[in-house]
Amino acid sequence: MSSRNTVGRRQTSKLSHGFRTSATGRLRSSSGKRDVKTASGADLSHSVLQWFAIIAPLTTVATALAFWFGWTMTATRTAYFGIDQSILGYSTVDYLLRSADALIVPAIFILLITVVCVGIHAVTAAIIRREVGLGYVQIGAVFVLLAGTFVTSLGVWTMFEDLPFATPFLFEPSALGGGIAVSAYAFWVLRRTALGANTVRRLPMWEKLGYVAVVLLVVVALFWACSSYAGALGTGRSREYAQDLERRPAVTVYSMQSLALGSSVTEEKISTPGSKYGFKYTGLRFVTLSSGKYFLLPADWSRSAGVAIVLDESSEYRVEFEPGRG
Repeated sequence: MSSRNTVGRRQTSKLSHGFRTSATGRLRSSSGKRDVKTASGADLSHSVLQWFAIIAPLTTVATALAFWFGWTMTATRTAYFGIDQSILGYSTVDYLLRSADALIVPAIFILLITVVCVGIHAVTAAIIRREVGLGYVQIGAVFVLLAGTFVTSLGVWTMFEDLPFATPFLFEPSALGGGIAVSAYAFWVLRRTALGANTVRRLPMWEKLGYVAVVLLVVVALFWACSSYAGALGTGRSREYAQDLERRPAVTVYSMQSLALGSSVTEEKISTPGSKYGFKYTGLRFVTLSSGKYFLLPADWSRSAGVAIVLDESSEYRVEFEPGRG
């Protein structure tokens, strides 16, 4: 009888131990799953914060650049007609909206150049890694280094005086930024091939500072080129506008008093009894409206002979518009 009780207790002990073991395993498994979920959630939060830390400054810089290029294009556009852009009181939003016209072409061009450079680097790195045809790579790098140094010298020269030969538009910033960039890359290729593709080395301080200086020079050259492009674009847009003035909306101004607009603007006295306005002005073309100010031009305006007219919105006169020709 006692032996049966002993056997029963042993079986009960084994069963309870088995239950405890399985329960402990389930608890550990669920705890491990919670730890994995917690770790994955922490990694996701860390990644989001990292991307935000990268994107936020870039967004600020992009907004500042857009404002600058919009301001540059607007300033040259209004200067073509003989007035300063500050007179029209453009807002920050106005400059940002006008910057799109000045940024689209440079952005596309920079991205295309980036794609080409990435492709060239991929091919060059593959050749260096396989150590096949290194002689051709070194010869090409020497040639590119000499050519880049020469072009950079021309870019520096044009900063102080004109070259003895005609240069294309944006030659100065392109020569400075492009020349120093290809020279630095050719120098890197020569250093890499000389030390071996599989050599792991720490860059000396002088080399690090040199690459940083090259990046800064390229960024400054890009800013210079984009600013020059925005200014030229503003002037070109104004020139096109002046050539097609007859297609712009025609403006008629009714005024309570004489505005003495002069130029080729026609002034007519209104003799209708009880009329609120006493003078009528025709022969004007609409340019823009900003901050409650009308920017108008005479219909026969020219850069050599013509004035720009700015009228504040007022209850003393009424402005009417008619479609232009064409």
